[in-house]
Amino acid sequence: MNNGYMVYLLRVLAAQGALASVYTDPNDPEGFCAGFVEAVDAQHVLMCDLTPWGQIDGWRVRRNQDVLSVLYGEEYEQRLAMLMAHYREHHRPFFTDAPAEDTDLLLSVLLACRERGEIVSAIMGEEMITGRVLEANGLRMKLRLLDFFGREAEEETLPLREIEILEIGTQEERMYGVLEEIERQRMTLLPPEET
Repeated sequence: MNNGYMVYLLRVLAAQGALASVYTDPNDPEGFCAGFVEAVDAQHVLMCDLTPWGQIDGWRVRRNQDVLSVLYGEEYEQRLAMLMAHYREHHRPFFTDAPAEDTDLLLSVLLACRERGEIVSAIMGEEMITGRVLEANGLRMKLRLLDFFGREAEEETLPLREIEILEIGTQEERMYGVLEEIERQRMTLLPPEET
């Protein structure tokens, strides 16, 4: 299937709020992500991803050019819907109102994350960096990175075109939020420094 058809199919699924499985790894035919297609523009797709156990695992923005195949309405998606119902999981869209198709979806997500103070992870090949969005425009974003222990670290500017996947609210970002809270609590328990 060509990419133009994939984008069309993803837009139809987003309009329906449908569960779908999206395959993006040519080297791993079993490697896919499943979840709710929420928004699509010419370059990116935003999905609320589910674990194989039917639990919500945050949102991911992926490049349309990486989408190789899309399945929907199959047994796997039906099973996920059953598991979601069992766990009383409720899909809560990232945007209250989905952005228009001609809007820069990745930029819209980044600006919303900056406004909400969300922790994000940007995946570029084998590298992943995590932090909070300080600035974003149509070409690049600036992150305040978080170190291994969830403490604020240096700033880094990334070209948007290099980002393969942007994660928001997945287990990774939630872990950093917990580490940040542990550090905050630790700092409030420290005695004041002698002057």
